[in-house]
Amino acid sequence: MPTEGTDVPGREPLTPKQPDERWVVPVTHRSELRTLLKQSWLTYRQQFPVILAVVVAVWVPLECLSSYMDAFVFGGDDIRKSWKFAKFLYDFFGIIATAGVIFIGQEALAGQRATFRSALAAGFSSWGRMWWTRLLYQLTIVVGLLLLIVPGLYLMVRLSLVEPVAVQERISGSAAMRRSFELTEGRFWLVIRLGLALLFLFILPTVLIVATAFVPGLDHWLIDAAIQVIADVAVAFAAIALVTTYSHFNNEKLTA
Repeated sequence: MPTEGTDVPGREPLTPKQPDERWVVPVTHRSELRTLLKQSWLTYRQQFPVILAVVVAVWVPLECLSSYMDAFVFGGDDIRKSWKFAKFLYDFFGIIATAGVIFIGQEALAGQRATFRSALAAGFSSWGRMWWTRLLYQLTIVVGLLLLIVPGLYLMVRLSLVEPVAVQERISGSAAMRRSFELTEGRFWLVIRLGLALLFLFILPTVLIVATAFVPGLDHWLIDAAIQVIADVAVAFAAIALVTTYSHFNNEKLTA
């Protein structure tokens, strides 16, 4: 099991890359959220071909497997098993794509272009840190939600940058969580607003799948898988937005 602050033997944790001013939209406090979203969209659009390639390479087989299991193993009524299996795929294999997209965003903000090969390699090399960090993150959120919900929501916001931290700074577990707390200090409401702005991307898959249920000709497991992949490509924007936010907050800390 990976431990916090560990990485490939013989390699030290990376110093976070500084944004290349040629690629970064200047951020003003008056319209900070809008500027962060604008920068995120610019990065997502410019890097879309490689983002698409990484997401498709990882998620097409996963979504096909998930939809097949829903159609022929679990059945349409066993939502609990379907959800648990989909979550298993996401937490164990989908994080490869998430880490790859985070890497693409970081490279773009540094004025470089990631390739499909380098992004996928970053996804695989970050797997241990991502898995361990996400596990601790989810356990922490569950405990927080059990404590009258509000602590869980607070922790969701303060720990929102753990995955960009795990990929970029090559630390994991509680070290990544402490770093996210440091970066989001004093930025609670901005992160809340960002989360609300991105919420639509996570509602999209459910809306699309429910819509196809009312069209008999579209009620097929392969069509469900295709819709999920489209949603995965859209949701990749959220990863880019978190990378952009991480880069902005980190730069603020360095220049304070």
